[in-house]
Amino acid sequence: MIPNSVRFTIWALMIGGGAMASKAWLDNLVPLSLNPLASCAAGAALLGLIVWAARCTGRWLARYGKAEGAGFGEISRLVREGPYSCMRHPMHLFLSLFPIAVGLLIASPGMALVVGPAETVLILALAVALDEQESIERFGEEYLKYRKEVPAFNLSPSCLAKALREPK
Repeated sequence: MIPNSVRFTIWALMIGGGAMASKAWLDNLVPLSLNPLASCAAGAALLGLIVWAARCTGRWLARYGKAEGAGFGEISRLVREGPYSCMRHPMHLFLSLFPIAVGLLIASPGMALVVGPAETVLILALAVALDEQESIERFGEEYLKYRKEVPAFNLSPSCLAKALREPK
């Protein structure tokens, strides 16, 4: 398993590098400018949504997936409640939007419209590739059955609403 600290470092370098490259050269190639105030407001709103969804989905994991005394991020039980009943990776879905939020916050059309969406797809692909394998190793047949029943991502409004609600 790849430690969360390593994942976070790679993720931060990828997003930071994309933002710097966009500001340095890609923004000059994209024939569009963003209104800085409107772009920043949209980026802040998207970032708020991302943080809220990560908080909510993380609480579902903590409430239903952690054994007594488990450390941060240690999931010992397959969670099928709340948003995990309709999609396997709700937290990753929302966190994958982070590069787009950064592009909007810095009013970079290249980051918001080109690099950010490409990084979003890459983040989703890596999340599925890495987390699926780790989940199979951790939960075995139970996860394989869950994977057949529940899609990796689900954009239905009812499922997205579950991801934005905290567990009771």
